[in-house]
Amino acid sequence: MFQSDVQHSGRHWSDWFRRPKGLKEPTEVLASYRRLKRSKVKIAFGLVGLMLFCFIYGFFFSVLVPNAFAFLMIQLAVLGLLVIWALPETNWATTRSLEILFYAMFIALIVWPNYLAIALPGLPWITLLRLTSFPLVLILLVCVSMSEGFRARVKRSLRSLSAIPILLAIFVLIQLFSIVFSADVPNSIQKFVVAQTTWTAAFFVAAYLFLQPGQMKRWALILWAMAVFVSLIAIAEYRVGHLLWLGHIPSFLKIDDESVQRTLAGNMRAGTTRYRAEATFMTPLNLAEYIALTLPFVLHFSTRRFPTKVRMAAIVSIPILLVGCYLTDAKLGTIGCLVGTLIYIFAVSFRDWYRDRGGLVSAGVLFSYPLGLAFISACVLFVPRLKVMILGGSSHSASTDARITQYTVGFQKFLQWPFGYGIGMGGETLGFGRDQGGVLTIDTYYLSILLEYGAIGFIVYYGMFAIAIYSGAKKSLLAKTLDEDTSFLIPITVSLIAFIVIKSVLSQQDNHPVVFMMLGALVALLGRRPTKAATATVVGNARPALS
Repeated sequence: MFQSDVQHSGRHWSDWFRRPKGLKEPTEVLASYRRLKRSKVKIAFGLVGLMLFCFIYGFFFSVLVPNAFAFLMIQLAVLGLLVIWALPETNWATTRSLEILFYAMFIALIVWPNYLAIALPGLPWITLLRLTSFPLVLILLVCVSMSEGFRARVKRSLRSLSAIPILLAIFVLIQLFSIVFSADVPNSIQKFVVAQTTWTAAFFVAAYLFLQPGQMKRWALILWAMAVFVSLIAIAEYRVGHLLWLGHIPSFLKIDDESVQRTLAGNMRAGTTRYRAEATFMTPLNLAEYIALTLPFVLHFSTRRFPTKVRMAAIVSIPILLVGCYLTDAKLGTIGCLVGTLIYIFAVSFRDWYRDRGGLVSAGVLFSYPLGLAFISACVLFVPRLKVMILGGSSHSASTDARITQYTVGFQKFLQWPFGYGIGMGGETLGFGRDQGGVLTIDTYYLSILLEYGAIGFIVYYGMFAIAIYSGAKKSLLAKTLDEDTSFLIPITVSLIAFIVIKSVLSQQDNHPVVFMMLGALVALLGRRPTKAATATVVGNARPALS
């Protein structure tokens, strides 16, 4: 399936237990350690000091938990990192476990509601996402520490677009440094840990994993299948008017929390009685965002590059996704789907025309694109139903006015302290209103990044996505040869553009792990060596159909 990068030397397994000739006995090799003399007084002082530390640590643990739980776990985390760093160098890596945990975290993120978890006193929620993400980080660190081949493969992937990992590393440091300015340090530490285990780790694992042929297609198929799954749940949920598992949650998965109760109660837009489907997500907005990010991949599967059965399945599933997005009653989902579709059509038609200037279909679509764009714009402006879906109506005016007010107040806060108020503190700093879960929030992620990480963090974060979009577009549109895996650079780039557009009206971060997986995939695909099939393909010998 997925082999280790460094092969064993071919020696028999029993050779590992034989002592090489000329090697001295352990007593002689470690003789220098035996010459260290420790007096009984020093040993006694050491034991007393250790017991005193354990007593003090246990006392503060019993007094300060759960308020200062994050502080008390720092020592254990540092000790664990030291143990991993001290692991011996070997010629193998547990890449199979890394692959399984990566996909398990990916599936748990979308399929399983994050609010169905085990809540123990004094501990964070034990969610399925955390049960998969933390082991993933552990295995990743072990692979980096022990395998030279693993590190070399990751370096080769990251060198293809070195600006992305460099900016990501800078952004992580900004996140860590921002904790100093936080008014709620334990909460910021928790947000930092979550970001590293689900964002940063997802990026590096994807950058390594998607170098392997076939992994990109597998990930995209899972992304597509889960989008259909949650869309079908949204359709069934809308028909019954409440979450499907409401009243059927086991007692050990029930969490007595205000945000969870609000989610279970369902969502309706202010001033209307229309139910808004949310499926497995905390809010309908996150469901709409996920569908919008997935749609370019489904459009890609409907092209002639893939077998007929896959194409037909993609064509059938597109209306299901659009209905699921519509039932969320979220403008951002409609805008994201529209932006993704229009950009994908333009990108594919331009690519085919660039590769074959004599292609009638690609040239016709490309040169009629401005006319089609004008027609769609006219429909949005003059067809009332489309205008409400995309631009909003009277029921959306309150959120629009609130967003304008947030920008005004938030920019004033930024001018007062342009270095950021700490990770996870954007909503509390703005202090404007509460979301569906009863948590102070912001309606735009642009303002959230600006308030939490300051001007430098804003430039680094969005600069990272700008470079990724530019590099992905340049490679996918102008490359002469693209194999099946590298052809996914087009939907990845389109989805990243849709993500940037959506973040102008959404600050929630539920889908960020998916986006960072896309970033890692883009870096890996740019670092892929062309396969024999792709090298042998001479683009331009035949006229490609619009795909």
